[in-house]
Amino acid sequence: MAGRWAVYLPLLLVCGATGMRLLEAMGPRDLAVRDLRAELARLALLSSLLLLAALLLRAVFQSVEVWGAGEALALDNLRVVALESRWGGRWRWQVAAAMVAMLGSLAAWRLPALGLGLAATLPMTGHAFGNPLAWTAQSVHVLGAGFWIGTLIVILVLPLMVPGISVAEAASMRRFWLGAFWPLAIVAATLLVLSGVVLAILYLPAWDTLWTEAYGRILLAKVAGSMCVLFLGAVNHLRMNFRPDPHTAPVPLTVVLEVAFALVVLGATGVLTSTAQPHAH
Repeated sequence: MAGRWAVYLPLLLVCGATGMRLLEAMGPRDLAVRDLRAELARLALLSSLLLLAALLLRAVFQSVEVWGAGEALALDNLRVVALESRWGGRWRWQVAAAMVAMLGSLAAWRLPALGLGLAATLPMTGHAFGNPLAWTAQSVHVLGAGFWIGTLIVILVLPLMVPGISVAEAASMRRFWLGAFWPLAIVAATLLVLSGVVLAILYLPAWDTLWTEAYGRILLAKVAGSMCVLFLGAVNHLRMNFRPDPHTAPVPLTVVLEVAFALVVLGATGVLTSTAQPHAH
């Protein structure tokens, strides 16, 4: 589970950097506070490097599952897991996608869409592999989470990477992009919810497994957390777009809570993907 969670967070940031690039392309350039392309490229590069490291760490965790903690780090055992097993054959596609995203970042973010290939490779080592509909739905699910929560995190973090920025200017920058964020957030949240419903229908053999099986109970907890994130997102949209707060005021606490609940949901997702599906018993 820890290996999966370590992959999810930098993956959200890579997708979030792409989402921020979309906001820049669609937004009113004459009102933008600064040109953030250089900072975005650095953030995307750092996120891609963290993702690549997390994928390598996941191979180590997989080796621990196969060989045990005492033998997992032996080079021959790692080679078998990463290079010779069927799991390793699918895992290498994820590593390749992370490297492509990293190269796109090094190219001054001229090829931001290349990072989206990560969403298509992630299901290859999970429950969705072998089912085209589940694969598609899970890829869309990852993209929805990345463009929503990932972009939100990037908006909050990016001003910290601007040298010499004042507190007031950082707050103004965050408020500007949060105000422009709502169209992308609505589309991403819609994709996230619809793909989640499809995955639940595919993975649950009966609705009573929601409370009789461990997988179903974890899924219910994830849904409850997701509803809190949706509610906070709606509150933040109303506060950022319809409340006349000073433009240099700090972002509302509910924005931070939205990210915090989203990270809790991300942790539940890591547990969920590590739990056997009901029909697998």
